[in-house]
Amino acid sequence: MKAAKTPVLWTTGAPGSGKSTIAWGLYTRIVEAGGNVAYVDIDQLGLIGPPPGGGDAAHAIKAANLLRVLEILRRRGAEQLVVSGVVDLEIGVEPSFEGRDFDLTLVRLTCDRDELRSRFLGRGSPAAALPALEEVADAYDRTGFGEKTDTTGQSPEKTVEDLFRRCVVEDGPVLPPSAVEPQPGPVTVVTGPTAVGKSTAAWSVLRDFWQRETPVAYVDLAQFGFVSPGPDPAVEAANLAAVWRGHREAGARRLLVVAREFLPEHRKAFEDVTVVHLDADAETLTERVRRRAEGESALLAGDELRGAPPGVRDRVAARAITEAARARSSRGDSVVLDTSGQEPAETAAALLAAVRQ
Repeated sequence: MKAAKTPVLWTTGAPGSGKSTIAWGLYTRIVEAGGNVAYVDIDQLGLIGPPPGGGDAAHAIKAANLLRVLEILRRRGAEQLVVSGVVDLEIGVEPSFEGRDFDLTLVRLTCDRDELRSRFLGRGSPAAALPALEEVADAYDRTGFGEKTDTTGQSPEKTVEDLFRRCVVEDGPVLPPSAVEPQPGPVTVVTGPTAVGKSTAAWSVLRDFWQRETPVAYVDLAQFGFVSPGPDPAVEAANLAAVWRGHREAGARRLLVVAREFLPEHRKAFEDVTVVHLDADAETLTERVRRRAEGESALLAGDELRGAPPGVRDRVAARAITEAARARSSRGDSVVLDTSGQEPAETAAALLAAVRQ
């Protein structure tokens, strides 16, 4: 029988502490064990700016959107929810969960400072940011939020295994989400095959709007679909609509969405939407897969390319080429931009022009 409250295990800590790595490891471990589980990176729920979305408002926006998403996942039947990300170091996260149908376990990952600095630099973060890292780590130590878990000298796999024993691993029934109430726009969805450069171009467009003081929100649709059993486009659409509603309440006037595919189920989230599809030839896609594998993009949960060996790169490149060919035969009403041979700045400029039309 399902517990009265759905368990939520949330990993937090300073940058480099391993919160995303451990949470993703937990999610995949529960999936492999056959559990009904979902994973959410809270940092993906607050990509809105400039103010009112930036600064001190960011934690409140993320927390409100997280509760919206967790409620959708709870009603779907998730037996275990896994969350990763920073917490508000002034008030923590427990107040947000009071009186709700969740049983929260907040795990604060720590390690000694030498190892923290090594991990931080090892993931590609700049040495110039080390003083800021120290400040955040000090703040986490002062607050004492959550259950302290020291991972000094410990492999991620060992930490995952230790926390896995505290998770609920049950299959349970999966229920469809409630009908989505279509949200108003303007909404632009950027689609395209794997590694074509969707996120890079869309993020550049987002920064341009922010520099012009236009409140715009950004969503990577893939980050809304970490559910098992899955995939489930209907729950992705429900999460998408819920988060956009939260961003609109926070003052956003436009939404940019990045998605490999934008399915009919996803369209139900919006009253109207403009789809811009990025295309590229086989040579360009193969080269961009190589760049992704070598780290020329932000590291996100579920990234199959970062650090991938040549054999994996080749398989992903072949898949991307197939995806591109399939999309050319079913473009529908999409605006198509051929990015073959372009540098990222050229693609971003073309996308910005398309979004402004």
